Amino acid sequence: MSDESKKRIEAMQRAAECRDRAAQYDALADEAKQRGDNEMSANFASSAHEERNEARRIEEGIGKFVEPKSAPARSRR
Repeated sequence: MSDESKKRIEAMQRAAECRDRAAQYDALADEAKQRGDNEMSANFASSAHEERNEARRIEEGIGKFVEPKSAPARSRR
């Protein structure tokens, strides 16, 4: 496996971990909201948002590990 493939896999794993943490923060935000603790709910929701943004940033960066492929030739009819 090439170094670029390893980096891409590691990046995908980091992004998945961020999304998992975001889901956990969302659940905590919901629980806090049900208890009426709006401040904690907002804090957890903010953390979830940050984790999703980090996952998105990582996923966008994954493209740099992929070698560009030439587009297939299109036939004209």
